Amino acid sequence: MIQKVETLIIGAGVIGSSTAMHLARLGMTGIHVIDLDLEGTLSSSELNAGGVRATWVQPINIEMSKITIDYFSEVAQEVGYKPCGYLWLHPAERWARAVAAREVQAKMGWPVEVWDVAQLRSRIPFLDKTDGIAGALFAPRDGLINPNLLKKHYRELARSSGVEFVDRTVLRECRYDAGSGTLVHATCERFEKVMSHETKLEIAASELPHLGRSKVEYRAQRVINCAGPWAFRVARILGYKTPAHPVRRQVCIFDGRDVDLTAYGMIVDTSGVYFHPEAMNGLAGFANHDEPAGINFEYDGERFFEERIWPALYERSTAFERLKHVTGWAGLYEVSPDECGIMGEVQDRVFEAHSFSGHGVMHSYAAGLALAEEIIFGRSKTVDISQLSGKRFEAGQLIRENLVI
Repeated sequence: MIQKVETLIIGAGVIGSSTAMHLARLGMTGIHVIDLDLEGTLSSSELNAGGVRATWVQPINIEMSKITIDYFSEVAQEVGYKPCGYLWLHPAERWARAVAAREVQAKMGWPVEVWDVAQLRSRIPFLDKTDGIAGALFAPRDGLINPNLLKKHYRELARSSGVEFVDRTVLRECRYDAGSGTLVHATCERFEKVMSHETKLEIAASELPHLGRSKVEYRAQRVINCAGPWAFRVARILGYKTPAHPVRRQVCIFDGRDVDLTAYGMIVDTSGVYFHPEAMNGLAGFANHDEPAGINFEYDGERFFEERIWPALYERSTAFERLKHVTGWAGLYEVSPDECGIMGEVQDRVFEAHSFSGHGVMHSYAAGLALAEEIIFGRSKTVDISQLSGKRFEAGQLIRENLVI
């Protein structure tokens, strides 16, 4: 089976869906987005904590989040955006750097309040154990979002403009015609039946081209790698290398029986543990920077909660002295060496947008728009994404973002 399209997007998470939406809005037709799992049970777009913020160190990250959150504000009910704030608790050794970053954020139009420990205890009274805190920063327009609703929002707008999303389809091989104005030949494996979660995991973990099932060949003018944690593998098939790699991140739900968190937003402790309300419970996570790279969806369960989450929360509040683990999950971040996104033109007819290192949701609108503009106009008119090119790593021009959790 051969299908001719103008643009083939690999990966239908928030980045791929946003890119498709913006390309179609700018007048492009013949866009197909393929994914193994449109439902998203393995997707980073689904398996995350739902935080959105513009409190970054690097101006490019501040700008992309700001543009995206401004859009979320316009469609807040549709995507579940709540500007409930991010509260960062900083130890003495990080306080000066945090305040310096806040100055950059404020100059770029993002409001961030500076609190001393007395103000912190007054405004957030349940945080009654303040040892080790030099000060706090509160960004009221940062907040929470429903990533599933956001992804559906992008897809609905894309579909209404003619984009087709194709489920249970995996890129296996790719070749290019010689000469200008010719085609990308992308051979894909298509699974006809609804798959179990275990089958999806098996296929996602496999690097071997099966091609024993239904096969479809796309002939496209261009291909875009938006494959998230699988971007490194898709890059190899497309004929180039990327330093991106997948890393497991775990999140748990806990019963905070002695405190009502519903009035608060995201709180980031000095330990790196972050938490926010999740219905009537709490959601908490921690990025273990010793986590080995690789595709791993195994959740460590109560052990993760007891070793990583509860001790830090216990040291922060008497209300957290009696917590109960409820459930949790593991998902994948796609991470770059400087923990900033990789996007732009790779080579003739090949583009990419991935490896946002945990901030894909909060950059998604701006990232999709900027890449669409680069493809159609030759450069992005909204935000200069040239510094996010994957070529920066070989050139030694890393962007180093240190406000990553």
